[in-house]
Amino acid sequence: MTDSLPLTGLVVVALLALPVVSAVTAPTGTAPNNGTRAFISDDRDPNAGTLPPFVLSTLDDVVRAENVSVANISRMRDFSYATTQPPYRVGPNQQTLREYRLAQLNSIQRNDSTSLWLPDSQRSNGTVVKDAHITILGTNEGVRTGMGASEGNRSENASGRLLIPRNGTVLTQLDYSTLLPNQTCTVAGDTKTCLSYDLLEQQVDRSVRIGNQTWESDSAPPRQLEYDGASATEPTTMQVRATINSTVAVTTKTYVRDGGGWQLSNTTADETLTLSHTVQDSAPVVVTTNQDLSVTQTIVRSEDGIDRIILRFEGPQTLSDRRLWSYARFKGSAGRVQNVWGVYSQRRYTNATRGRRLLTTSNTTLSPSNTTRLNQTLAQQLAVTDGRQRTVPFPNVLELRLTARSRQPTLRWTQNTSVTAAPEITRLNGFNMSGSAAPLDRRVNLSSAPPRGYTTIVITNVDQPITEVRDIHNDSIPLTTQTVREQNASLSATTLNETHARIQLTDSSTGQPLAGRTLWLSGAAQGRVMTNVDGAVVVERRDLYVTASFTGATNVSENVYYGPAQTRVAFQPEPFNIYQLLTSLAGALVSVAAFLVFFAPFAYMRRGTG
Repeated sequence: MTDSLPLTGLVVVALLALPVVSAVTAPTGTAPNNGTRAFISDDRDPNAGTLPPFVLSTLDDVVRAENVSVANISRMRDFSYATTQPPYRVGPNQQTLREYRLAQLNSIQRNDSTSLWLPDSQRSNGTVVKDAHITILGTNEGVRTGMGASEGNRSENASGRLLIPRNGTVLTQLDYSTLLPNQTCTVAGDTKTCLSYDLLEQQVDRSVRIGNQTWESDSAPPRQLEYDGASATEPTTMQVRATINSTVAVTTKTYVRDGGGWQLSNTTADETLTLSHTVQDSAPVVVTTNQDLSVTQTIVRSEDGIDRIILRFEGPQTLSDRRLWSYARFKGSAGRVQNVWGVYSQRRYTNATRGRRLLTTSNTTLSPSNTTRLNQTLAQQLAVTDGRQRTVPFPNVLELRLTARSRQPTLRWTQNTSVTAAPEITRLNGFNMSGSAAPLDRRVNLSSAPPRGYTTIVITNVDQPITEVRDIHNDSIPLTTQTVREQNASLSATTLNETHARIQLTDSSTGQPLAGRTLWLSGAAQGRVMTNVDGAVVVERRDLYVTASFTGATNVSENVYYGPAQTRVAFQPEPFNIYQLLTSLAGALVSVAAFLVFFAPFAYMRRGTG
C-alpha cells in the first residue's frame, strides 16, 4: 500500500472505529506514549452488516472511493501499518493492543476438572494432571515472517520464524485439568479401611529459553513470560516450559463393624504425595538485534548547503539473516524514509476443545504405607476413565505477522523545508528478499507485495540530515555519517567505427579519469560496464544511439561525491547499396527459376506414376 499523509490521517480515524471484539468507541483521551505498534485485525463485525462492495484489495483503493464513511471503513476486517506505528487504543475498553491481548489471555478459564486445548496442542498426561499443554501464542513485540512459506509448512520453513527483539514478552497458554481418584475401601473381616485423596497445593514453574539462555518466571497470572538481553549468533529455538507440581494428601479412615453398619474408629492424614509433570512448546526464532545490518549516511554538500543524502544498507540479503529497518528519521522529526515493512494481526486460533474427564468406579485395594504403590494405584485408577469434549470459541488472541506493504520505500515529510522543491527519492538500488509475498488468511482483506531489500537510497532536495534509523521493533540501528563535497563528473564519447565507441568518465575540474565506476548503458550490447584505469570503456552498439549514464558515486578517501552525468553516442546508419540489393534480387530470381526447371517436372512425373 502507499504510505501518504492523507491516507495515514484517514486510517487514524478509521482505526478508532474498527471493531476488535464487537464494537469500538471513540477514545476519550490521547494514546499513551508507551503504547505498542499498530495492528488490529478481526473478522468482520456482525453488528456492522456485510462487507460493502467498495472493499477492494488495498486500503488505498477504499480511501479513494466516493462517499467513504468511517462506518463503512470499520466493516473492513484488517488493516496494515508501518511496523512501529501507531500506539492507538482499541476495543470497547479503549486498550492498547498489548493490554487487549493480555486481557484476552487472562480470559482463558480453566478449573480442576476441565481443560482447554488448541488444534495443534501436544497434550501430555501425568498421574493427576490431564490434557496438560503449553502453547506459544506469539510475542508482544515480535512478528512472524511467513514470507514465501506455504500454508502447510509455515512453522518448519526458515522464512516462517518469529523475529523477536532483545527484550520482550512471550505470550503463552498453559492449561490442564487435575483428576484425583475416588475414595477406595477394602474389607478384612470386621475392619474396613478407606483411602481418600485431597489436592493440597499445585504450583507451576515456568521458563522461557532462547538459544542457551533461560529466564524463569513465577506461576502467578498473567500467562506471559518476560525475557531481556537475549542473544543468538544465528537463528535459534525459543522454548517455553512449564512444570506442574501437585501435592496430594492421603487420608486413611478405619471402620469397625458395629451390628449392621460400620463405625468410624480412626482417621489419619499424615501421608502426602508430591507429583511433578512437565510440558513444553517451541518455535524457531531470530533475535533481530543480532542480525547484520550496517547503515551509512553520506551527506553531500554544495555551496548552498545539503544537496542530497545517500543511505547505504549493507548486510545479508535474506529475511532470516538481515536486520529489517522500518524507518529513517530526519533531524527535528521533519520527515522520515518509510521502508516497505508493515504488520498486520490475525487470529491464530478460532476454536478450541473443552474436555472433561469422568472417573469410573474403582475398588482397587490401596496400601497407605507404600508411596510407590500409592502412585501406581493412582495411575491405574486414572487410566480407567472416559471423557467428554466439545468445541468452544477461543479468545481473540492476535498473532502479529510481517508483510511487505509496498515494493519500495517512500518519503514522508511533515514540515516545511528551506528548499524550493519538495524532498524526493531519486534513486533506489534493491534486491528481492523472497520469492513470494506473505501468505494471508483467506479472510484477511489486505495485499502483500513480494518483499525487496534496498542497498542504496538517494534523497534530493533535503535540508536536514538523518539522525536515527529504527528497526521493525522500534529499536535503534547504529548509523554512521560522513560528509562530502559535491564535484561534477563528465562523460565524453568517441566513435571508433560503425559498431564501437569509447566512453570516458573524468573529474570535470581536474580532468583525472575516474576508474572502477559503473556506467549504465542503453542501446548497447551490455547493460552496464565498469571503467578501467583510464576511466574508459569500449561499448558495442545494438541501436543507432547508445546512452551512457553515471548515477553518481562517493570517493571517501578524497571526501568527494561525483554527481550524475550522461552522454549519448549517435552512430551513422549503414549506406544504401543498390548493387547489393540488385544482387539479392537476382539471387532470388535464380532460385525461383531453378525450382521451376528442375523440381517441378519431377514432382509432376511422380504424381502421374503414383
